[in-house]
Amino acid sequence: MSAKLLLGKPCADKIYEEIIGKTREKDIRLVTVGFNDDRWNQYSNSLVKSAQKLGVLCRQIMMNCTVTPDEFCQTVQEQCADETVAGVIVQQPLPKEYCHAVNFVSVNKDIDCLNPLTIAKLYLGVEGMRPATPLAVLRLLDYYGVELQGKNVVVVGRGNAVGKPLALMALGRNATVTVCHTKTQNLSTVCKNADILISACGVAGLITEDFVTSKSIVIDVGLSFVDGKTCGDVASSVYEKCSAVSPVPGGVGPVTRAVLFENLVNAIK
Repeated sequence: MSAKLLLGKPCADKIYEEIIGKTREKDIRLVTVGFNDDRWNQYSNSLVKSAQKLGVLCRQIMMNCTVTPDEFCQTVQEQCADETVAGVIVQQPLPKEYCHAVNFVSVNKDIDCLNPLTIAKLYLGVEGMRPATPLAVLRLLDYYGVELQGKNVVVVGRGNAVGKPLALMALGRNATVTVCHTKTQNLSTVCKNADILISACGVAGLITEDFVTSKSIVIDVGLSFVDGKTCGDVASSVYEKCSAVSPVPGGVGPVTRAVLFENLVNAIK
């Protein structure tokens, strides 16, 4: 028996319906800053398409790989200083020497919630914008009626963009959260105990049928390219065993884009 597919499009469409009137009321500009990288290009291009539907102007800044970290950060800072720009998104993940660029994203334009001050609000439980991908995971679960309170949630991935903030946000929903990673011993055993398994490692095929049961709800946040094809962390064999699974592509991704534009609307407020 095949698992129920948790498709992102209907969830994303619902979010767009709620914000489209607000985006067309004003002249809204979004800027993305990153390098010429296949994964980033695909993501940035998808933002442009969504922006066009919402009447939002989206500018892509693709930096040359020879640019210095200081020059990269200066570009981010300049875009944030531009009063006509409502939101700025910086490529994730970035090469190590460029990672501090997120510090230069103004908190009031940080719609991807990567600035440490924005994350501090999440850690302290203070009201504010929340990281788009983790929030998209929760929105997707909400859309399909999956309750987190009291559930065992296993997050595979400890990155600053998804794993860590998602764990905090799930705790905020009164879930019991376990955070794992690729170095976790007996990873499959830990994952099998999860009611909801969320993988955000970017390791193609990491989650196999040995990691799930027939009752597992699996959310795939991974993104890899294998033989020119987009794939997630979850192997195809999982689809035949678990209760429900979000596919890659077509799962969390569309919802993430919708949540970003919702954050953009909130940033204007």
